[in-house]
This record gives sequence, C-alpha cells and structure tokens, in this order.
Amino acid sequence: MKELSLLVFSAALVAAACVKIENTSELDSFTGIDVEVGDNGSVSGLRLLVLNEGAYPNMSTLDLLDLTGKKYYADIFGQANPGVTQGIGNTGNDIDYAGGLIWVPLNGSNQIVGFKGNTFKEVVRLDAECPRSMVSDENFAYISSYGAAVYGGDPVNGKVYRLDLKDNTLGSIEVGYQPEGLAILDNKLYVANSGGYNYVHDNRVTVINLTSFKIEKSIELPVSNLNMMRKSEDKLWISTYGESTWSQDGGGNWVQSISAPMALVSLKPDGTSKVIEGVHADKITLSGNTLYAVGNNEEMTYGYDLCLYKVDTATEKVETIHFAGTDLARVGYPYCLLVNPLTQDIFIADASFTGDSTLYCFTKDLKEKWSVTTGVGTGHLLLYQY
Repeated sequence: MKELSLLVFSAALVAAACVKIENTSELDSFTGIDVEVGDNGSVSGLRLLVLNEGAYPNMSTLDLLDLTGKKYYADIFGQANPGVTQGIGNTGNDIDYAGGLIWVPLNGSNQIVGFKGNTFKEVVRLDAECPRSMVSDENFAYISSYGAAVYGGDPVNGKVYRLDLKDNTLGSIEVGYQPEGLAILDNKLYVANSGGYNYVHDNRVTVINLTSFKIEKSIELPVSNLNMMRKSEDKLWISTYGESTWSQDGGGNWVQSISAPMALVSLKPDGTSKVIEGVHADKITLSGNTLYAVGNNEEMTYGYDLCLYKVDTATEKVETIHFAGTDLARVGYPYCLLVNPLTQDIFIADASFTGDSTLYCFTKDLKEKWSVTTGVGTGHLLLYQY
C-alpha cells in the first residue's frame, strides 16, 4: 500500500499536525463537478472538507473540495456510505482529525462519527450527549458536551468526553454550563463554558490536568457566554457570543436588546486575562502568529459593519479591516473562516440556512480568488494534504 502524508489544518484546530495514513484515494468513484479554484501553489493533493450544519431538522452534509483536481463533491460522505440512511447525522458542530480518522461531533444526533480521510467510509459511530467542539492530542480526543441541559431549564453541568483513540471508548468529566471551545496548552485542557441555555451565562474556563483527567482549577473571565477557543504559543484566545435578550413589541415583532458585545479575550495559564479592545469577535481562527476574527463592529448601535480583525498574538495589536470597500463585501453572513497556512489565503463561508451557502477564498491582500456553492449552513472547514 502507498503511504500518504496528511497535513491537517482546521477551524477546530489550533495548529497544523502532520500525520500518516494508509491507502489511496477513491475520488474517481464519486460524482463531482468541475470548479475554478485558481492557483494553489506547488502543493499537490490539497483538499478542503466542508461541513454544512443544515437547517433544523434537516441533516448535515459533508462536501469535499479537491483544490488540486479542481472538483467539488457534494455530500461526499453520503456518496461513500449509501447504506447509512441518516447520512452523516444531524447538526455537525465541528470537524477534527485524530487517531487516523476524521471526526464530526453531531449535536442534534447525540453522536460522534469517525471516518477515513481518504475513502470517507464510516468506521465508528459513538453515542454522546449533545457533543459540541473537539480537540485532540496523541492518545485522546476531547469533546465538549452540553450534557442533559435544555434551554430555559434548571442549570445543569456540561461535561467533556475523553475519547481513547486506541479503542474508541469514551470517559467523561463534569465541567461548567454548556461548554463550547477547547484548547490544549502545556498538558492542560482548557474548556470555555458558555451557559448559553441559562438565564445567567457562564464566564468560567475550566482547566483539566490531562495526566490525571481531573479538574485543576476554574478561571473566571471578565466576560461571559464564552464561545470558541484557540491557543497560541503561550496563551489562550476565547471569543464570546455577547449578551442580549429578546422581547416582543406591541406588534408582536421580536426585538433584540444587546447588553454586551461579542468579545475576544486573551488568557494566560496563570489566570491573567485581557479583553482585546475593539474586537467584536464571533468566529476565530489562528494561523502562525496571527489570530483572525470576524464580527459586526457596530452591533451595539444595531448597525451592520462586518469586519475582519487580525490580532498579533505576541503584541496583541489589532488591525481592523472593514468588509465594505473590499472584496470581502461579497460575504453577507460570515459563519466560519479558515486561513490556509501554505498560501495565507482566507476562506470565509457566507452561510444560508434556507438554501445553498457560498464559500469564498480571498488572497492575503483581500482580493477574491474564487468562490464555490456549498450546502445549507456551511459552518466548519478542514484543510488537508493527502
């Protein structure tokens, strides 16, 4: 068998990881359409997995964009697994590579599915309560879970699953309310708790010692309703959902009242934290020494000024780029982003939950390089080289 090198970069990963897999691809057996994706440099075998969350209660789909072969394969998982009647599952919430498989936590299906990255054949499907985000090390994968919490119900602790990559067994530990993003730094697992189902949201980061798999401490941040997490060399980066309430006016229309903006926080292992001024961050990703974030710069005044923020992870200096007046303005609802570390191209999904979405690729100079039509609710990307 031919041994292949798989270089993985993902919106769910903090950094690139180089791993080895077996077998060759079987793309010739799948149905795809030709797409124009321009020049992607001298790198061969470059692929982008596109996870579409779907519109509830519709099922998620997983597509493949072959950047080298310049073909787009809609529902590649369904094509590879025609006997799996449910498809990949309901509401795929993240995508990660660990232990020789690509994994998707399925929030709506209460499952985690693992499949091959070359043939896309399902290998394992595990039951897990409301899984959300995923991160991994050499031996284990860790998946945040809302547990048994329900919206508007009594506060219920969430948990983190620990998936043993040798035998695909699951253990778990309780953490804060409705945990979201995860990151590993210095043999510690950091967990961003949102409390998004509760009347009062959570502002705690749970720290788990990975040797003992026990909680070491809890760190309170100056903001709450925590969302995504990434790590740089010596610190963590956490975005928030912001704070708002909804009420009905006299005409029965729902009106949003925003009390706190989306935010970006840097957190050091000693517990020191800092809110990065001027960054209204919802979605974040990391490439090298730069953290990229997208958000609405005028959310507190109920305007709509989409911005791309570039944060130097060492100095914490911020460059704010307004979508308006650039090719970025083609994006109306940025739902996920990823930076290609090989070219510094920026992928941004313009998501729709009523029809097809569009995935855009912009150069580092913010010029549109290409775009492709994707599925409903495009929300997660995984870039790899086979």
